[in-house]
Amino acid sequence: LGIVGLFESCEIRIHPTGSAIARLGTKSQGQGHETTYAQILATELGIPSDDITIEEGDTDTVPYGLGTYGSRSTPVGGAAAAMAARKIKAKAQTIAAHNLEVAEDDLEWDVDAFTVKGLPEKRMTMKEIALAAYGTNLPDGMEPGLEAVDYYDPPNFTFPFGAYICVIDIDPKTGETKVRKFYALDDCGNRINPMVIEGQVHGGLTEAFAIAMGQIIDFDDMGNVQGASFMDYFVPTAVETPEWETDFTVTPSPHHPIGAKGVGESPNVGGVPAFSNAIADAFAHLGVTHVPMPHTAPVVWQTCKDLGLTD
Repeated sequence: LGIVGLFESCEIRIHPTGSAIARLGTKSQGQGHETTYAQILATELGIPSDDITIEEGDTDTVPYGLGTYGSRSTPVGGAAAAMAARKIKAKAQTIAAHNLEVAEDDLEWDVDAFTVKGLPEKRMTMKEIALAAYGTNLPDGMEPGLEAVDYYDPPNFTFPFGAYICVIDIDPKTGETKVRKFYALDDCGNRINPMVIEGQVHGGLTEAFAIAMGQIIDFDDMGNVQGASFMDYFVPTAVETPEWETDFTVTPSPHHPIGAKGVGESPNVGGVPAFSNAIADAFAHLGVTHVPMPHTAPVVWQTCKDLGLTD
């Protein structure tokens, strides 16, 4: 029996009108896949992103995929989209060369069209190619249509990285912690949509703040959850959430078709220990190396009390 690989899939169909639909095995959970994938395809194929429909996770229609987890959507799903688009682009170039009556090597890509080298006015846009693909003037032996499927199996992991710095103030009399400053720098390779990335970073940092500073589920001796609802669970709002200062560097992934990496979980990876280390550092001069999470006011106050700081 074979073992399921780590691939992701994308199927693209260009309609005669020049619009397109792309179906992928991932599933957006609020990360903005519809925007990100459409932008990848718009860049690869020269079709406006508004004319691209993204369909995900429908097992009745999409090719088989492994879904969304581990910040793999753009590193693997986005790569499948780019590679499927390049298959379409290769066929489009053959159609354009046939219609422009030149060799394929005589063509170059310019935003949304193939142009003849040295003769930019002699060109064929992707929209024109899409219409021609369903017509009768095709190279001998070529099937009509402009479609492609790609199963992308990554040759290696992508490695996002960054640096997170947290500065906090603790009131030893109450155990209350105030975040004075939080700086987060992330490198997720080539940035497809900065606003989508910023949204994921802000959301991830907010959850990191929740994990480190307040989220806990209490059980009784019989294993029953003591909280009755999310009213008993720390879900930060804009009132409790600190102000985030974000930044970035760009180091393209060397083995990804568009140099992209994941970013969705980076804020949790860097954010939680940044908060926790800042708490521990506040007591480091007293020999403390660990303060239990979550760092609620009672937990931090108990640490202060044990150290004789509450008097």
